[in-house]
Amino acid sequence: MINKKLLVTVMIPFILLCLLIARAEYHLSVGTQWDIAITGYDPRDLLRGHYLRFRLAYNWQDTKNECSGGSTGCSYCLTNIGEQAPKVQIVDTQIAKQCDGFMQYEDLQTPLNRFYIAETQAKLAEDILRQARIDNTAYLRLSINIKGEPRIVDLLIDGRPLEQLLKEAETY
Repeated sequence: MINKKLLVTVMIPFILLCLLIARAEYHLSVGTQWDIAITGYDPRDLLRGHYLRFRLAYNWQDTKNECSGGSTGCSYCLTNIGEQAPKVQIVDTQIAKQCDGFMQYEDLQTPLNRFYIAETQAKLAEDILRQARIDNTAYLRLSINIKGEPRIVDLLIDGRPLEQLLKEAETY
């Protein structure tokens, strides 16, 4: 009897952790992927921690942002223009649902302002990111589900995942 209670007590957190991982993977697999340019990052900060901090650099549309902030709230309207980064405009959520893609407007900078880099790869990443900063070739790949909730998929440098570039640099 005690062994069964112990087993259940140990298994419940494990099962919940597995469910959280499955939910995150599902979100990444069903969402539409968009690349957004990043700016304001300093590779030297990698030496002080495990996260690269940055700001999203939206490619704003020339038209005026029109959001009344009504009952549906505001969202970022993403328009695919055939380039790497989409055109972005702030509109009412009801209108945004008609765009090529949309992200909920609720303080998007907070969850999308950092990317994990292992401490052992900090020096290599610093070198790669320094060049990307000069060339303006750093993008954040996001997966956005049908509710407009974005999740980070990868950090791209010149169209290639940073992890892949780090592995190639380690072999040299």
